[in-house]
Amino acid sequence: MTALTLLCEIIALGGNAAAALYRDDPRFAVLLRHGYLREAGVLTSVVCNDCDDAHAAPIVFEDGRYGYQCPELGFVVLDRADVQAVRPDPLFLIDCLFEVMGCKRRKQTPVHGQTWRIGSVETDAGEIMLYFHPNLESEDNARDVAHSLSREVRVQWRLIVTAIGTLAVGEAQTVKLIDFAAIDAETGAFRILTPPADLVGIPRKNKGGRPSEQGPALAEIISDRQKSGAALLGLNAESKAILAVFKERHPDKHFPSFETVRRHLKKSQGGS
Repeated sequence: MTALTLLCEIIALGGNAAAALYRDDPRFAVLLRHGYLREAGVLTSVVCNDCDDAHAAPIVFEDGRYGYQCPELGFVVLDRADVQAVRPDPLFLIDCLFEVMGCKRRKQTPVHGQTWRIGSVETDAGEIMLYFHPNLESEDNARDVAHSLSREVRVQWRLIVTAIGTLAVGEAQTVKLIDFAAIDAETGAFRILTPPADLVGIPRKNKGGRPSEQGPALAEIISDRQKSGAALLGLNAESKAILAVFKERHPDKHFPSFETVRRHLKKSQGGS
């Protein structure tokens, strides 16, 4: 079970979660430390398991203390940590996916409802537009996504990433976040497991032709930066840094284009 698995479980709750339930789980600490979860005040209610009849009780703040009223026990005092609420930060999640794939055309607010546009990636066969929707388990969820996509410019290839459920939405492909990416527990960075082009069914092309003369030099720089820990998290940011190192190391060589550097970097990360 990974940190991303836990994040998807919390996203699937559809609201605030009790931090106390996860405080001993090291995966929870990873998500909180790297910004995938944020504190969200206090819970609105808890379940009382201390009396004969388990019951829900609203959280109240009386005389400087948090707690709840129980018909049998009276006012039950709770520590602040016991009522701490957390919730996923969808914008942070979208930003991380946007950066790791080097997307374009990100939207900072939901397209509609809970559907977010991550952005677009370019392939030889055309543009793939990526979206995120928390839940695709029910027909209502699928209708919500379809309604959101109807507000967007139509493209041939669409991929919807979800925390839970993969119901079909029109001609778009769907994938669970845990099958699409992974989180590095140390850095918090995303790593893409399966290229979007493969998920939407775009056939790979054998470009053939003469290998790039800059290829070996770029591969060496990419490897050096990854081994030394100097590599940046975002695809675009790291591509710019690699290009700068190339120019410094090989001032007498023809410089590769930014897109060429991006392509080599994506290939080294298991992309296409």
